[in-house]
Amino acid sequence: MKFKLPMGVCIVIAVALVLFGLGYGTFSGFREDRQQVTQLLSGENGLLDALSYQGADGLNLCVVAERHLSGNEDVEALRAVSRKLNAGDETLEEQKKDTEELSVLFARVLEQLRQTDSFRQSQRDQRYAAMLESDWKNLTENALFDTYNSAAEEFNHKLTDTPVGKLAGLLGVTPCELYE
Repeated sequence: MKFKLPMGVCIVIAVALVLFGLGYGTFSGFREDRQQVTQLLSGENGLLDALSYQGADGLNLCVVAERHLSGNEDVEALRAVSRKLNAGDETLEEQKKDTEELSVLFARVLEQLRQTDSFRQSQRDQRYAAMLESDWKNLTENALFDTYNSAAEEFNHKLTDTPVGKLAGLLGVTPCELYE
């Protein structure tokens, strides 16, 4: 003899399975989409690496500047900001502020270096500073910043403005932090 479930119980089980499948599929899909965006942030040669490289360039400029501008306040400020940026343990918002401050200090220290006689007499330091400046421009004009922000904004839009995205948000998928 076969055991038969009542029709109501079968319907409840079917609805529960459909809801579970919908929830699991939505959560998994949005989690995967978020991983693709965060790969642009923290993956190899991602946004965080570019910010760290900027910090390293600032520290390298400090080494050159110490030979020609000993005890300079701007060099010390550049070193402090570069170390914070190179460490990478701040939020994106804080790193953005550090990058803006670093950009100002980097230009200021370069200008001060160019005004010293000892720097103008050192071909090696001039070439190295020119290489650092070129690398700095390449890093700051990198399309990676815009690419990451576009991908993060698109993901956040899908997460907050679509019904399926709202469901994913309820299930624990979080928006991506923007670099602005």
